[in-house]
Formats: sequence, structure tokens, C-alpha cells
Amino acid sequence: MEQTRSKNGEVVKGLGVHVAVLCLVALTLAVALAGCGGGSGGAESGSGSAKQAAGGEAREEASAEGEEAAERTARAKRQAAQVQALKREEAEAAAKRKRLEAAIAKQAAGATSPPKKKHVRKAKKKHPRSKPKPTTTTTTPKKTSKGSGETAAEKAARAQFAKEEAQEVAAFKRRAKQEAAESE
Repeated sequence: MEQTRSKNGEVVKGLGVHVAVLCLVALTLAVALAGCGGGSGGAESGSGSAKQAAGGEAREEASAEGEEAAERTARAKRQAAQVQALKREEAEAAAKRKRLEAAIAKQAAGATSPPKKKHVRKAKKKHPRSKPKPTTTTTTPKKTSKGSGETAAEKAARAQFAKEEAQEVAAFKRRAKQEAAESE
């Protein structure tokens, strides 16, 4: 029996509710037909049994139609749930891709920016005639090679990202095929 949650959080039982309503309707029809067909007497007793037989066929047709309707609604609910699951998975994959791209961009931006300069304080003179102490020289940042502008770590991260994306796409397609096979 399928259980889903409505927008306000209530648990809704999909197929069970429909079957229960269908049984109740069929029972009501059976009681009504049983009350109308009997007790006429003599010559009409044969026609009463014919009415009951016709009523039984009508009940069978009604129950078959009700079952088909219940199956259609259950199938529609399953398909809607599958569509929602697919949309949710696509959104999660897109969010993950954006996070990874932002991390790579941040790493690349951090690698190309020059380091901050340290402020060197002048040494205080202890005696008015003493010479100032030599200050430490700041190192200049080394220039990177003009190749692709990408470090080995960035290349490895990009390759790992592409591999994960390919795995997610393959899993997504596999899941979609399984769900399509189950619904048919």
C-alpha cells in the first residue's frame, strides 16, 4: 500500500482508500438489488432470478470498472512521484555541480592573486647617533609559467569532477530505465 504526504503533512493512503470506497459502493448496490428482486411470488419468481442475474453482471462490471479506475489513479500517482524524484535528483546534481565549480574558481582565484605585503616597522633608535637597523627585504612573488594557467591540483580536481558527473549521469539514466520498466 502506497503512502504519500500531502502539502499540510497528513499521510494519505493511495490505493487502500479507493478500494475501500469501491467495496462500500458494491456492497450498497448488492443490498439494494437483493431487496428489490425477492418476494413477488408465483409466476414472477423466474423473472426475479433473471433480474438478480442481471444485477450480478452489472455489479461485476461496476467492480471491474472501479478496479481499473483505481489502477489508473495509482499509476498516475506513481508517475507523478517518479517525475518529482527525477526533478529533485536533477536539482541536487545541478547544485553539486555549482558548488564544485565555485570551489574550483575560488581555488584558481586564490592561486593567481599576489600574496599580501607585510608591513615592516622601523626599528626604534636607542641612541640618537646610532644607525638604523637594516629592514628585512620582502620576497617578490614568483611568476607562474604562461602555459595553461592551471596548476596540477586544479587539473586533478577538474578530472575528478568530470568523473563524478559521469557517474551521476550514468546512475540517473539507470534509475530512470528501472523506474520505466517497473511502471510498465
